Amino acid sequence: DLGPTGTLRLLILTVKRSPGCLINIVRCQTPLVDSLLLCPVTHFPPSEIQHVRNCPIDCASIYYNGVRRSGLYTVVPSLAGMPVEVYCDMDTDGGGWTVIQRRVDGSVSFDRNWRDYRDGFGDLNSEFWLGNDHIHDLSTQGDYSLRIDLEDWSNNHKHALYQSFRSVNEEHQYRLHVSDFSGTISHGGWWYNQCFYANLNGVYYRVSRGPLGPDGIVWYSWRDSDYYSLRKVSMMIRPRSFRTRLSP
Repeated sequence: DLGPTGTLRLLILTVKRSPGCLINIVRCQTPLVDSLLLCPVTHFPPSEIQHVRNCPIDCASIYYNGVRRSGLYTVVPSLAGMPVEVYCDMDTDGGGWTVIQRRVDGSVSFDRNWRDYRDGFGDLNSEFWLGNDHIHDLSTQGDYSLRIDLEDWSNNHKHALYQSFRSVNEEHQYRLHVSDFSGTISHGGWWYNQCFYANLNGVYYRVSRGPLGPDGIVWYSWRDSDYYSLRKVSMMIRPRSFRTRLSP
């Protein structure tokens, strides 16, 4: 038993090394408390310190630590070493997904400049782009898969899965590498200037009729109709080797 003093010292030492880890423990133990100073040391028993020692590098790591609730968490990508807040989807296809993009209601404009897309923008609880730097850090620390979920204005759902996904760094303009497609919708590609098959960061049209034009939220093969603008989309990644049986 470390006792209150020993537990606090271990927390401080570990958080100095990886400051993003403490936030998840505070959330798990006392959701309304935002800092260690407001949270009694007794809220952090030695059994919880293991979550700090094994800092999560993505949402799959958080899942393996026994967390099953979708929501906001802090991860520390192994290559970057800096904490980043992410939304974890613990429900879709077994969970463990780190969400990198979401469109749901048009509350956030995706007509942004290079810097915004590099750093990220929006609200993690609604619409957002996680940021190209963060996507690079996450997707290059191992072998990752990309899942894209799509919903139209009649509540029809489809998805696309790319078993291999990674994004290179800014020096190489965040070039995407994707392969091994499967899913319930035809394959799409990210080509622009009206020569594309997918445009998930397009203009959000708040109407249910389509097609509306090439600047909407489009997956070209949806309903065999070109440029039908979708109601909801999300993009999320997790390790290709993810298995629910590996969790506690």
